Amino acid sequence: MTETATPIDLGGRLGLLLEPLDLLFFRDGRPFGASLRGESLSTAMPQTLAGAVWTAILQAYDCNFQELTRLVRGGQSFREAVDAMGLPAWIAEVETRGPWLARVPLKTPADAVPEVLFPIPSSLHSPKKATESERKLIRLTPLATADLLPGWNLTRTVAEPGLRPLWHRLREATEPAQGFLTPEGMRAFLHGDDVPPNTCLKDEALFGFDHRTGIGISAGTMTAEESLIYTASFLALRAEPSKNRQVVLYAEIQLPEEAPAHVMDGIRTLALGGEGRRVAVHRAPAPFDFAGLSARPSSAHRNSLVVLSTPCPCGARWKPAALADRVVAAAVPGSVPVSGWDLARGGPKPSRFAVPAGSVYFADGELTNLPSCLADSEPDRRQGWGCYLTGVWNDDSNRC
Repeated sequence: MTETATPIDLGGRLGLLLEPLDLLFFRDGRPFGASLRGESLSTAMPQTLAGAVWTAILQAYDCNFQELTRLVRGGQSFREAVDAMGLPAWIAEVETRGPWLARVPLKTPADAVPEVLFPIPSSLHSPKKATESERKLIRLTPLATADLLPGWNLTRTVAEPGLRPLWHRLREATEPAQGFLTPEGMRAFLHGDDVPPNTCLKDEALFGFDHRTGIGISAGTMTAEESLIYTASFLALRAEPSKNRQVVLYAEIQLPEEAPAHVMDGIRTLALGGEGRRVAVHRAPAPFDFAGLSARPSSAHRNSLVVLSTPCPCGARWKPAALADRVVAAAVPGSVPVSGWDLARGGPKPSRFAVPAGSVYFADGELTNLPSCLADSEPDRRQGWGCYLTGVWNDDSNRC
């Protein structure tokens, strides 16, 4: 990949293309040790990206990391420690978004725009027994109140009173669709249109895993430890030379007003994820137009929905506090364990769980005054937890 365009700076918002220099390894919060397989996620957690960006910026300003660690372990916040060391205060205000999988040309032309890919929304299903040629995507929407299932009681639902079941009018058996949507497919979903099957991409078309076996080494003798064999699965993003394109990671940085616009120009690589793996950093010609995909309620589609594009930690377990009591139905397929190692404090971060990307929340009417990210806490929003897109749906779309 080469850079030939002059990047556009939209009010401190920078788009970054992160090109792997090797295999990548992104762990979640599951244990990993002897006799266990460590499996990489398909993309990094938001906190991994944020940590990599902050570290690179601090290195560019010759930060004394030992002093930073001492201050943080002494009880100061990251913001307080940055200020105490005389570093630019805006560093603590940098916000990150992503990362997302994206496709770009192998040699990026001047007008190239990354094709950002999104996990398929959890409310999209596909027929269980359909052949590849018969494949289609089926939309689930909240069942109308007048047509609730026998035995379904709005005042005594398991998750929360007032929630309605998701439903479709077809008789065939379905299962949650798997993979990723192109921008065209996501735009169709958000605007209430049928999602073209050819906009759905399978995982294996975008990435694979390289399985490797290792053994623990004694720190004292530098010899192999007995019974400490482990396996790790590394992420390998695909390249398609025949189609002149490759899969990379796309991320965004929001710089404060006082930050110099060229702050990322001297940063050529980032240490991203585990095992010391690095990615090359390229400035995108322009940030991706997420707003251009979203839709707002109209006379044709009266209600709102929200689709998470990055995981979202929630105090209420499955629903962001920003959505309050507006949710009438939700498609939340599970949870993502989140942990990590706090380098500044020299210990593990507390384990917690996040709602996975692709989760969908349905609301009556229009959702307004939503924050830029849906995570409950300000530090999580600064790291890009809970990025989302907004769409529409009709309350009578599942009337019998």
